[in-house]
Amino acid sequence: MDERLRKWDEKFARGDELHAFAPSMPLPDAIRGLAPGLALDLACGAGRHAIYLAEQGWRVQALDGSRVGIDRMLDEARRRGVEGRIEARVGDLESDSFTLEPDAFDLVCDFYFLHRPLFAQIRRAVRPGGLFVAAIHVEDAAGSEAPHSFLLAPGELRALVGGWGWEVVHAREGASSETGHRHATAEIVARRPR
Repeated sequence: MDERLRKWDEKFARGDELHAFAPSMPLPDAIRGLAPGLALDLACGAGRHAIYLAEQGWRVQALDGSRVGIDRMLDEARRRGVEGRIEARVGDLESDSFTLEPDAFDLVCDFYFLHRPLFAQIRRAVRPGGLFVAAIHVEDAAGSEAPHSFLLAPGELRALVGGWGWEVVHAREGASSETGHRHATAEIVARRPR
């Protein structure tokens, strides 16, 4: 097992990174008033977004590299009675062989996971009229720390998605509203044209 996945397995086994199974902003506002469809939760971790979506009537495909995270999600989904709405898979999202089916999802979520090559696949995976919702950590604009591969550059997410020609419904960048995050966050909700 890859070292980074082993660390995530250990975190989920300890009960870290569960965030009380509450969804990240801006997901609740993004789906308010939408008819539930098929969602994809990339790098779902312990499943707080997948579970939230399932509770709102969505069918969810949840993908993560951590078997322990997936097991935590399925246990919680069973406890809440929504396990039938979640299809979970363990897989390496950073593998060159990882692919997403084009035009397959009404909603694709990416919360706190950055692997830049996935953006092209995300763009293709959202059905016309569907949404991409993300919150990803961003570098300190003041440059007080060295950049990391898991951090977006300031303005990067908005520029990337804006370049797709999609309607940007919501975009915000700055300090995270969630506790426990030491990096600022870039949020986006964008709709693919019909």
